[in-house]
Amino acid sequence: MLEQDGQNLLIDTSIDLRQQALKYNIQNIAVVLLTHTHADHIFGLDEIRRYNLVQQKRIPVFLSAESDQELRKVMYYLYETPRQKGGGVSMLDNNILQPYQQSTVCGYTVTALPIHHGQLEIFGYRVNNFAYLTDCSGIPEKTVEKLSGLEVLVLDALRDTPHPTHFSLDEAVAAAERIGAKQTYFTHIAHNLEHEAVNARLPESMQLAHDGLTFLV
Repeated sequence: MLEQDGQNLLIDTSIDLRQQALKYNIQNIAVVLLTHTHADHIFGLDEIRRYNLVQQKRIPVFLSAESDQELRKVMYYLYETPRQKGGGVSMLDNNILQPYQQSTVCGYTVTALPIHHGQLEIFGYRVNNFAYLTDCSGIPEKTVEKLSGLEVLVLDALRDTPHPTHFSLDEAVAAAERIGAKQTYFTHIAHNLEHEAVNARLPESMQLAHDGLTFLV
């Protein structure tokens, strides 16, 4: 999540969104960016209804055309007419982004960046001088070019051994070196990557992320 001038931009809605919102005192959500429609990235969308009620407005969601189609099937009850009333469902306005499209969203400059998740093409996002590339097993050269000049990169690094749909740690380090952000944090990490031991063998500009991590960009 990014915060700027009191506006929170949330990337993906994990199934534990409610618990995270309570733990970290997330008071508002201005906009949601979705990378893709796997369960661990969208099943928190139902929790957006509380923000609709408190903020008294619909919340925009930005996503690919493919994700829009899939979301309308998986969570059909959010989009069917007539819709359930009385605060029972999240009120979302889907906005389709094209690959490499740059948009101004709630004061943020957002660029949708295609990346590979196994055989799937999904979106990572550049937001101002920050980028978030999760569930990533490959990065097209054009996407790498769009990532120049980053302050902070958050990048997928699942485990030490290879995986068909996620970067291994070595692959993530190599990708981070190609991109050249000032600071890289690895995410989507498995339990067998022991935090302090792994950080000790990473380059100085790279670290494993952790719950509650904050930084300025």
